[in-house]
Amino acid sequence: MKKHIVLVMIMLMPLTVILAQEKTNQVTNDTIPAVKSQKKTKMKPDRRWGDGGAGLGLDYGGLIGVKASFYPIKYMAVFGAVGWEIVGIGWNVGILGRIIPADGKHGTRPYLKVMYGVNGATQVKGKNGYDEMFYGLTVGAGLELRFGKIKKNGINIDLNVPFRSPEFFDMVSRIKNDPQIDLKNDPWPVTISVGYMVEF
Repeated sequence: MKKHIVLVMIMLMPLTVILAQEKTNQVTNDTIPAVKSQKKTKMKPDRRWGDGGAGLGLDYGGLIGVKASFYPIKYMAVFGAVGWEIVGIGWNVGILGRIIPADGKHGTRPYLKVMYGVNGATQVKGKNGYDEMFYGLTVGAGLELRFGKIKKNGINIDLNVPFRSPEFFDMVSRIKNDPQIDLKNDPWPVTISVGYMVEF
């Protein structure tokens, strides 16, 4: 009897090995897709085509205005602005170059720029002949700060150096030499612009 049991066990051993292998394969096959599905795909950079917004300063056409930009490449932008200056409607057009691309990944992007348009204005309340806008070249540097996960909205801060025309300084001299006018401050050699922008 013992011999029969031993013989049956010997015969069943290969079958047990085969069943164990099939079970192992089944577990492996079942777990592979689960592992693959947990892999994270990297976010591709988002191509930005431009931005628009409102702000204060020369970059927005005057004291207050609006600005729109187009990005032909992610390291560059061309822009135009229209705004209210103290004596009328002002404007500026320009180009800027970035060190860091506008791609939805970088929230802080410094840049250099040059623009042409209104960069000076004079006004004397109660007297005629002094209210005028002046046009010229302005160079500057700025910083784009974009917030949130996709970095589409944020603020621009600009430092500008306007190259004002001789006519502007002639007008300032006329105002200073008028005995009826008390000019309390000289024109600033450097100006600041701040605006809120939304990218698209």
